[in-house]
Amino acid sequence: MGFGERARRVRDGRLAYGRRVAALCSCVSLYHPIGHRATLSFLAELAGPYQRHERALLRALEELEASRAVWRAEAAAYTSERVKQKRLGRRVPAPGDPPPRGRMGGHWYAAAPDVSRRAAVHALKLWERDLPPGFANDEVRSVVRCCIAGGGRLGEEHSDTVSRLRTQAESEDVRWAMMLIRPGGN
Repeated sequence: MGFGERARRVRDGRLAYGRRVAALCSCVSLYHPIGHRATLSFLAELAGPYQRHERALLRALEELEASRAVWRAEAAAYTSERVKQKRLGRRVPAPGDPPPRGRMGGHWYAAAPDVSRRAAVHALKLWERDLPPGFANDEVRSVVRCCIAGGGRLGEEHSDTVSRLRTQAESEDVRWAMMLIRPGGN
């Protein structure tokens, strides 16, 4: 069953409410731009307590569908551009080219950049809260805290640090946190 069918179940008022909430969670299992748990939590921040209120459930689904639509459009544009480049003989993206945004992860896709920034900060707060003591080094924790304190904006002076940490991070969880951070506040 695909995303569209699961979304239809969320909207289906004939189903028991718990099944509709489960259908939303199932949608998130297919599209979770900032991680499964963080995406569900951020939807609750955007839409309200969807586990208990009908309007909040439908708003959460709308927010998720809107983000997914932006992601799909960006992925299609990237694919189209890569096809053109390959036809011109450029088989590998140039070092300065944007990364393939069609791959999900580390970014809430939205028409408004402030929503993407809020989502990143939300996910970073969850990450930091659940981080076991001594799991990440002080430099990683410091960069994450600076990003959270800056409301998702991290100064350009941290760009090199974030780039370096992305490539040499000791675990997938630390690399994930670095993917959420956008130097310059983008």
